[in-house]
Parts: sequence; C-alpha cells; structure tokens
Amino acid sequence: MKEENERATSQVTATLLLVAITVIIAIILLQSFSIPDFNWGYSEPPVIFKITSISSSSPTYESQVFLRNIAKQDYQNQELSADIYCNDKLLPCTIETLNTHDFISTAHYGVKNLKGTGGSSETWNYNQLLRIDLSDGFIHPGDTITVDIIEIATDTVISRDSMEA
Repeated sequence: MKEENERATSQVTATLLLVAITVIIAIILLQSFSIPDFNWGYSEPPVIFKITSISSSSPTYESQVFLRNIAKQDYQNQELSADIYCNDKLLPCTIETLNTHDFISTAHYGVKNLKGTGGSSETWNYNQLLRIDLSDGFIHPGDTITVDIIEIATDTVISRDSMEA
C-alpha cells in the first residue's frame, strides 16, 4: 500500500506535466497563425506638404526648407503650425501659423520668415510652395530634416515628410 506522501507527489508532478504540455501545444498553435501587429491604429501621417528642397551652405549655414502642397485639397494655413526636426531632434524654432501675413518673425524664435504663395492667402492651395527661412546654423549638409504639419485645433500631425539636406 502506498503512503500519503507518494500520492501527493504524483499529483503535483502530473499537474506540472499537464501545464507544460499545454504551454508547448499553445506555442505550436500560435506559430501556425500570423499574429497581428498591435500598433493600436497608429499609422505614419501622410505626405500632404512635401519637402521639395532644402538649402544650407557654409560658412553661415543659412537654412531654408521648401514645402509644396501635393494634395489636391486646399488647407486653411492659419489653422496649421509646423515642427521641424533635424536628425530626429526637434529644432528650437516656433512656427505657430503658416500664414505669412500672421507670422511675426520676432515672436517666432529660430525662424526668420515665411514666404511663398502657400502662405500668402487664407488657403494653401494645391501645388503652392512655402519657404521657411530658419536661423543660420540649424541645418548642415547630410542632416535629415523632418517637417511635421500640425492641425492646430486638434493638435494632430496631418502631414510628415523627411529629406536629407
């Protein structure tokens, strides 16, 4: 006749063995199915305002970024702002509006001025260009520049584009 201790050991061993077998079967089954990417609905913003060119030349590295509306849609440029990144680092410049008439360079540190048809009226129409003159020394040849255009009302990035200077 078996003692109580031997029966208790058998039950624990059997339970552990059953759990191990279940985990192995679950792993095998999961490998046979494709697991969805859990990015919770995040997708990279589209390119609506495309960087067409970037200029930066020595000795002062005077920097200019040119953007073109490539979407066949008009945007209220007073309702847009911009963030500019150099090598994934946010530049210390403030662009609270893309309307050239409302933009005041003295209140927007890091940006000398905005020029172009894209910001000269209330709407930034298809194919219109906007030039952003940044402070000297921000951009050097070989830097990767990213421009985020933000819808002010929702604080949402509606357009993102990158280019190497």
